[in-house]
Amino acid sequence: MSSPRGNGMQPEDGGDEPPRQYGGPAEEDPLSEGGEDNEEDEGEGEDLFGANMAEDYQEDPALDQYDPEMLDDSTHAALTIEQRRAAEQEMEARDQGGRWRPDPSSPGLLRLTSDSEIGSPHPGAPRAKRLRTGLEQESEHMDFPDDLNDEDVPPSAYDLNNEKLGDDMRLEKRLEQKIKKCFQQFLYKFVPEGQNYPKYPEELRKMAEDHNMHLDVHFSHLQQWSAQLSLWISEHPLRMLPILNETLMTEAARKFETYRHPVLPKDENELRVAVHSFPIVEPIRELCTKHLNKLVMVHGVVTKRSGVFNEVKRLYLRCAKCGFPSGPFDVAQEKDLKPGSCVECQSKGPWRVDRQETLYRNHQKITLQESPSSVEPGKMPRSKQVILTGDQVDKVRPGDELQLTGIYRCLYDAATNARTCFPVYRTEIESVHAKRKGDVKSAEITDDQHQQILELAKCPNIRERFIASIAPSIYGMWHVKTAIALSILGGERKIAAGKHRIRGDINTLIVGDPGLAKSQFLKYIEQTAPRAVYTTGKGASAVGLTAAVTRDEHGQWCLEGGAMVLADDGICLIDEFDKMNDQDRTSLHEAMEQQTISISKAGIVASLQARCAVVAVANPTEGRYDPQRTFAQNVNLSDPILSRFDMLCVLRDESDAVQDERLADHVVCSHIRSHPEATGEARNIRPKLEQKASHVQPIDQDLLRSYIVYARQKVHPKIQDIDKEKLANFYKDIRAEAFSSGGAPMTARHIESIIRLAEAHAKIELRQHVTSRDLDNAIGVMLESFIQSQKHQVSEELRKKFRRYIAQATPLADQFALLLEKLFKDRTERIRLSRAVYDGDLSQVAVKMSDVVQQIEQNDIDLDEAHSFMRTARFSNNYRVEGENIYRIV
Repeated sequence: MSSPRGNGMQPEDGGDEPPRQYGGPAEEDPLSEGGEDNEEDEGEGEDLFGANMAEDYQEDPALDQYDPEMLDDSTHAALTIEQRRAAEQEMEARDQGGRWRPDPSSPGLLRLTSDSEIGSPHPGAPRAKRLRTGLEQESEHMDFPDDLNDEDVPPSAYDLNNEKLGDDMRLEKRLEQKIKKCFQQFLYKFVPEGQNYPKYPEELRKMAEDHNMHLDVHFSHLQQWSAQLSLWISEHPLRMLPILNETLMTEAARKFETYRHPVLPKDENELRVAVHSFPIVEPIRELCTKHLNKLVMVHGVVTKRSGVFNEVKRLYLRCAKCGFPSGPFDVAQEKDLKPGSCVECQSKGPWRVDRQETLYRNHQKITLQESPSSVEPGKMPRSKQVILTGDQVDKVRPGDELQLTGIYRCLYDAATNARTCFPVYRTEIESVHAKRKGDVKSAEITDDQHQQILELAKCPNIRERFIASIAPSIYGMWHVKTAIALSILGGERKIAAGKHRIRGDINTLIVGDPGLAKSQFLKYIEQTAPRAVYTTGKGASAVGLTAAVTRDEHGQWCLEGGAMVLADDGICLIDEFDKMNDQDRTSLHEAMEQQTISISKAGIVASLQARCAVVAVANPTEGRYDPQRTFAQNVNLSDPILSRFDMLCVLRDESDAVQDERLADHVVCSHIRSHPEATGEARNIRPKLEQKASHVQPIDQDLLRSYIVYARQKVHPKIQDIDKEKLANFYKDIRAEAFSSGGAPMTARHIESIIRLAEAHAKIELRQHVTSRDLDNAIGVMLESFIQSQKHQVSEELRKKFRRYIAQATPLADQFALLLEKLFKDRTERIRLSRAVYDGDLSQVAVKMSDVVQQIEQNDIDLDEAHSFMRTARFSNNYRVEGENIYRIV
């Protein structure tokens, strides 16, 4: 085959000089005499793109002749995988056994020579060495035909135990390919403990379904798979994580069309491996030089958040003189950007940025401060700046508690150096993975927990079990536990016509005598609810609850959210609600109903979201609740603020010998179980009442938290077929009673409250629709809330008047149990008043069967159902029948 024509492709001597590269100057021997002059001549080069460029491609029949013997036009059968692998192994062995150099017998071809030949002192040796170096540099940027696509690889191919990582930032090609192979096999083959199938293929599929740009990888999983790889990741994350990201992108693009380059936008062409759960947690104040450029894990609270900026990730330039493009250049803080000279006009500059081709990524700064609980007394909390990039931006808010895994880095700070006249570097944490505490949307429920939750929802008495599991260490107070359970789950947020938003959160006010565990209820909610913020009325002002306008470190005005803003999508707990000033309580009006906080100060006009439920606790004005006075007389709260609470709970400290004895037994057993040095026998001790076969079995607290998260995430009940006439009649009747008898005000807001309560009851049973039973339960809760806010005489009359609603909402067994409790309480009080000396033996207090039947008929309870209840274990464990009398078992 004849050689190509043209000045740019003809060899000058025809010897063992290699062909000149098209578009570049001829190479000269740097070791020969006059090498420097030759280098200068090389800089000029030969213009291959001049006016005569087209003459090189003119047709010339005399020269356009090819030797048929050197052309292979025959067809070949397709290679099998074994043949191709054998050929690749043979070529790899040939490449490792010798070196390439030009073949002098055939101009333009390369032949394999030994190292001794390359070292021979002939005129072409230096030139061959330079050419070989150029080929090696070019091969580093080529995609070698490796076996990354092959998932069935023997362990020896990716074993890193005998490998060593050099000190140079740039890894050798062989080790880099082995690390990629190791991580690729980890994604396909790693099986965690307790599972029978690989974990991460399913995680990859979920990542593609949700179109996420990161994959969460547990650090302990990497340790179990390859201890050497996990060590390198912890010690050299800046070198290892880009390799893992590239491997993840390759595998995701190979399996899912979503991550192919033509499909992805330009600013989303990279996936990220988010390593989390690093085993060593470092306090922020203890980060020092030994942690620089290493993987660290810190806990803290976000105090500030900047805006989202665009950071240059890959730069494309154009020559300002000729407009020829140049690039791409990967921009990194640890290396300088040197564009060099223009390929077209050989100019050294100036350059202008090609803004359409240049790739950017999101960049945000937050300030992470030590948690107040972790700071030693007398010390100020330390803070550290954290950099969020990519899809991590705007995922955290001020007030969030974070578990952050990142890279501790140092950066040159000119301002600090100028101020201190000393070379000081500032430090920051580059985030790799950030997990918010109490985030319902990001909380993950395992398959085993999901199965347990669905099985639990099938229980016929799941409502009673769920309510009984709220604050199990607190005895009794069923109505308060019901209100708290419904507030934690909440209803459904709606947007009416005209963009009017109707809140779905349920607000609750608890008022009662001292010593009835009101504050303990709030502390329980803080620990159990996915997201809760606790504050006190005496220690919080209006701006502390809503929002404040302050100056930042640059002197600019900025907004800082209060407790209700920080509790967005959660619960705001306010203790000592009655101790707040009236002006501070007035600021809550908008936040509790419209769930927004409007700010118009210092030139800032904004509206902040406060989509949270409010659970407030207050004490009566006189110290103890007086049942002979109305609710408004007992609590110094205005009607506008009371109407914004969906439920009111009144706790009264009343004397009951049986209940007091059970309460004392419950408290003593709780103290014995909770002792830090309690033995196994002591931890299993139970009160006398629980030792009997109870009709309600509480749910385990860990399972209860998962149940709440699942219900808030997945269950969204719809109101379709409910009895609208029953709701309308109930509202008409109770509103008439509210105006005639006083008590808590009843407004149109309480119609929405009943609907929210019905939706929350449906969430308890994980149903996607509201039934008539949910409506009856919601009406019963609202009615009990209204009756408790009345005077004692009025409340008894209301119970008789609204008996049909109570009967529909309360199971017959509970109605009969309450009826017996009331009869025994009245009988005990009569005996105590009639006798001068009362021995207090409650087991001898009897109630006649005729009185029981009379009360059953007055309360319209089915007599057959009452007989059925008397045959249950619940009745036999608490009462005994002797002749025509019923005695209580104490």
